[in-house]
Amino acid sequence: MDVTPADRTQRPWNIWLPCGLAVLWSLFLVLIDVLLSLWSNFTDSTPPPQGWVDPAIIGHFVLAGVSLLALVIGLRVPSQRRAADITAWLVIPAGLGWLVLCMRLLGGS
Repeated sequence: MDVTPADRTQRPWNIWLPCGLAVLWSLFLVLIDVLLSLWSNFTDSTPPPQGWVDPAIIGHFVLAGVSLLALVIGLRVPSQRRAADITAWLVIPAGLGWLVLCMRLLGGS
């Protein structure tokens, strides 16, 4: 059975779930970054090096922006929906990796 090009494209609602989850995940990680940096100021240990606090937060905002850009491209260009879908799903582990990397750099270990 032949598949027509119209059948190969994903429906617009297929892009909302991964992009929505990626945006929410990135914003949640921004909140985690802010809370961890505030919490470290109240502990008895030395405060984190401030040079990595801002890049940690900015990195998660960039990932949220990438998710929103993937959503816009996926909705406007039907042929790019699969690429936007994959991009949005990859933002989630990238955000977790960025959080772990920045925590290691902030912790000094």
